[in-house]
Amino acid sequence: MVDNKSLQKLFKALSDDTRIEIIRHVMKEKEIACQELMKQFPLSQPTMSHHFNKLVDAGVLNNRKEGVLWFYTLNHKHLKSLGIDITKAIKINATVR
Repeated sequence: MVDNKSLQKLFKALSDDTRIEIIRHVMKEKEIACQELMKQFPLSQPTMSHHFNKLVDAGVLNNRKEGVLWFYTLNHKHLKSLGIDITKAIKINATVR
């Protein structure tokens, strides 16, 4: 059974337009470097880091570090454990900035 706190984190993470767009970019690329994602948004590095951290903390994204670079992928396993198919919930063909 899924605890309410996990669901709250997930839904809060998905309630922001910028985070939805981040997810669309990650879905399109399968794995993407933080620096590539940041080029797609007119936001500061601290603001983007905040969005990435919210998505990772909610279990929407996985991250890994390679040298000084961070890479992001969708956390399909966690989302499916919650009964969510993110590819159906967020369409890739929607307008990506």
